[in-house]
Amino acid sequence: MLDYLFRQILLLIQPVGLAWLTLLVLAVALWRRKSRRLASLAGGMCAVITLFGSSDFPGWLLRRMERQWAGVKIAELPACDAVVVLGGGTEPSRYEVNWMHVTRAGDRVIMGLELMRLSKAPVIALGGNVADFDGEKKVEADVVKAWLSSQSLPAGAEIISLGANSNTHDEGEKVAHLAKERGWHRVLLVTSASHMERAVAVFRKLGVETIAAPCNFLTSVSTAPPPFRISVPGYDGFEKFAVWMHEQVGWFIYKRRGWV
Repeated sequence: MLDYLFRQILLLIQPVGLAWLTLLVLAVALWRRKSRRLASLAGGMCAVITLFGSSDFPGWLLRRMERQWAGVKIAELPACDAVVVLGGGTEPSRYEVNWMHVTRAGDRVIMGLELMRLSKAPVIALGGNVADFDGEKKVEADVVKAWLSSQSLPAGAEIISLGANSNTHDEGEKVAHLAKERGWHRVLLVTSASHMERAVAVFRKLGVETIAAPCNFLTSVSTAPPPFRISVPGYDGFEKFAVWMHEQVGWFIYKRRGWV
């Protein structure tokens, strides 16, 4: 009970909790001063923060995207010509081991490594963006390639960096070019479960036969559901909503551009 109380106090002094408390106090104060419209506005904003920060609503939205990719058994995936790991799982760093900072989507790199360990393909192709370090360009895929080269991959395994990419479509175009050049028939595509549907649509639109190898599940579709407790709003729900919203906007933009 004491731990729970301390956690609520900690949440209250964090940005989301502090904003929620401020709006709640403001709504009560305005209501008492008969400023009902302003009080309703402050109360409405407080309710929105409660919905996204305290309830499972963001998780429900994200689960709808992740659920279709649940239950894929990695060991039973078919052998393909290449494993393709989309970027976003890491970013270049000055001080981390191998200059590689693992992000919240870092499961992508682990999944790619495991698929290679299981000999699902003789080649792994790595996507990702580029960062500017004091005027020097560092490509995410190059950083991951350097790390993978030090791991125990099967003998003869080839690691390909797709270079700097701005988005999934860029990665798809480069893989499509490699597939045509090397005669690849199908690839194992590794990305977050929430992003998989759009990614698969992009690759298939480009003519690349794709088998999904989903990972980075962020909801109770894969992870243990948190115990239900009345709580001060936190940031976790907002992160899940941001992931969901990113995909909605991404679908809209990709459809307008004819990429899916």
